[in-house]
Parts: sequence; C-alpha cells; structure tokens
Amino acid sequence: MVIAMTIVNVGLSHRFAPAEMLEKLAVPMAELGEVLTRLHAVPSVDEVAVLCTCNRVEVYAAASGQADQVTRAIAGLVAARGRLPLGEILRVARIRVGGAAAEHLFSVACGLDSMAVGEEQIVAQIKAAARVAAAAGTTGPAITGLIDAALRASKRARTQTTISTEGISLARAGLDIAAAHLGGLADRHAVVLGTGSTGNLAARLLREAGVARLSVASRNATRATEVAAALRATPLLASDVPAVLADADVLVTAVGAAVPVLAAGPAQAARAQAGGRLLFVLDLGMPPDVDAAVGQLDGVTLVDLTALGRQLADLAVPGQVPQVRAIVAAETAAYMERRGQAAAAPVIAAMHAQITQLADAELTRLHHRLPDLSDAQRTETAATVHRILRKVLQPADRPGQRVLHRPGRAYLPRRAQTALRSQHR
Repeated sequence: MVIAMTIVNVGLSHRFAPAEMLEKLAVPMAELGEVLTRLHAVPSVDEVAVLCTCNRVEVYAAASGQADQVTRAIAGLVAARGRLPLGEILRVARIRVGGAAAEHLFSVACGLDSMAVGEEQIVAQIKAAARVAAAAGTTGPAITGLIDAALRASKRARTQTTISTEGISLARAGLDIAAAHLGGLADRHAVVLGTGSTGNLAARLLREAGVARLSVASRNATRATEVAAALRATPLLASDVPAVLADADVLVTAVGAAVPVLAAGPAQAARAQAGGRLLFVLDLGMPPDVDAAVGQLDGVTLVDLTALGRQLADLAVPGQVPQVRAIVAAETAAYMERRGQAAAAPVIAAMHAQITQLADAELTRLHHRLPDLSDAQRTETAATVHRILRKVLQPADRPGQRVLHRPGRAYLPRRAQTALRSQHR
C-alpha cells in the first residue's frame, strides 16, 4: 500500500512573532544540523527542512501521519529549543498544510512575505536551507520537489515582473539609512563582519556606494580572504573588528551567532580612540550580533532589524505584487496537480493490472467453455474485451471533463481524481 505524504509548515515570522521571540528561536548555522536531526526524529516526519533567516524561522516537513499531531510535535520542539511555552508558540505560529504550505513557501521565495518586499536574498537563503537539509540527510523527493517548485515560481516571478527591481533588500535599506545619517558613504571606511549571503551583499553594496576603504571580517581567515579579494577589500579576522572601529564610519554585521559577537566593552575601548568620529552600526543578525549597549556609546548609532522593520513599513508596496500573487497561485495549482498525479499513479497502475488480470482469467474460462472456437475467433474475442477495457479505463477527453494524463500513463476522470486526492491528503 502506497502512503502519500502531506506537506506541513510551522512558521514564525516578523509578521506575527515579536522580535524577542524570533531572537530566542533563531537557529545559528552551526546548530542547524542538530535541529534537523531532532525534527526528523519526530514520529511520522519523513522529510524536513528549516528556513531560518533574519526575520523568520520556518519548518517544512513531509509527514505520513496526522497533520495536526505532527505540527504540534514540531511546534513543541521549536518551543523547547527557545525555552518558551508551547502555548506561546502556538499562539503566534502559522500552521499550514498541503496546498497552503506550498503556496506560502512560493510566496516567501518570490519575496512577498519579506520585510523588504521583493528582495532577492531569500532565494539564496532557501537554496542554503535545502543544501543543509540534504547534507543532514533529512530531505527526500517530497521536500526537494517542494523547494524546487518554489524556486521555479520565484524565477518566473522575477523574470516576468519587476518585483525584484521595485523591491529593496534589508542590506540596501539599512545602508540608505547609514548614508542619510553620515551624509553619504563615499570616502568612508566601512567594515563588514560576516561572509554569508547577507554579508556579501552588504559588502558589494558598500563597494558600489564608493567607500574609500572596505574591510571584510570572518571567523574563518580563508573565507575572509576569498570575499575580500573579490571586492578589493582588506580581510580581517572577526576578533580584529573591535580594534578597527576607532577609525571606521560604518559597521555592518551579519553573523547570526548564538551570542553577540560585538560586546560593549571592546567597542567602548576602540571608540575612546575615535576622536569624535561618528559610527553607524547596522546589525542584520538574528539573533542580534551587537550588544544593545553598543548603541548607547557616544557617537554610535545602532540600527537593528526591529528598527529597520519600522523604517520599511513606511515604504510603498511594489506595484507588481498582484501579478506576482497570480504567478504564485498558478504555480501552486500546478504543483498540487503534479502531486495529485504522483499519488494517483500507483493506484491507477494497480487498478489496471487487477482489471486486466480479471479479464484474462474470464477469457480463459470462456475459451475453455467454447472449445470449438477457431484461433481467429479467440483472438477476436480477446481483442474485443481488451478494447472495451481501454474505453472504460481511458475515456475520451470530452469538454468539461478533466483527466490526469501523461505519455505512458492511464487517464483518470475528474471524479476519480478527486476521490483519490481526498484519500492522499
């Protein structure tokens, strides 16, 4: 018996969860493998991936059990990891099942659910989530197919509309604030701590803005050197960052470590040598990379994701959003159709095999009862029976009747298709 898996999603994002909760629930990259293993061990969870960005923590799973039981167990693990009551998580989490889960991920991939609507960085983050889950051995055809479909939807939206060009990334929005605060970024000294997708984007945007000096820091010296070389920047170790803040104008952090990587003490010591020089700190980490006390130091302005979200809330929504939503709806329908076909195929094949076997058995009995039939007559009766079966099993595609069909596969009338889908949800 083939048991179809149901796609479920337990999601918490900036839209419904307070920043303090997201900080507690955020999963640093170094801990993601362990979290995936624990989620994969939940009864009835066959595949799982986690999408953790600066403003969301979402679990996507393929489950063979009852969706409500599975999602509650997942929410329980999420709550336990963040040391929060399960009831508090269930109050703000959004639980989505089947097509709703797929539609949400497609919307996320298209940038519709981002703090900065239309931003492209989410695509790299979804791809990274897929790679980590694959490396952890927690994904298979169901989740891989879901993510691939989401990325196809995103590609279509970004090529057929201007959602990407109308939108703005968090990094760009934050640097726009920095430029306004400092009177421009040209001729400034900027430091970027973090060499992931967000850090890379921030460093590239700073170089494009014409900063005079650009330093790129990482806890991995090799990685810092690689990124710095591509941007004509100076590589630094993360531990060297506080010392260079004495003559820096901009610091962008995008690490998302379990604890802040820049404490107030080292920052204060460096700023004592700044001679009144202003420092703008843009913290894009979740959890925050910078101790909040740094923002209280003389001459320092600290903007974190919460403050950035308030700024972005005042921006106009890109005009292409309705078109992108239409693309998401169409791609979701196509994805669910493919899942329906995949779920129905084994049932159809078994039905065809059983009916063909019954027909052959009846023909054998008929020929035994009528031994005087010639070979030609036996051939004709067999051909007639199988021709009737083909007409029954493969009805003509009449107007108003939808069928499931691919080359080499049997047709399935809409009524049977609906019944099969309801069994596999």
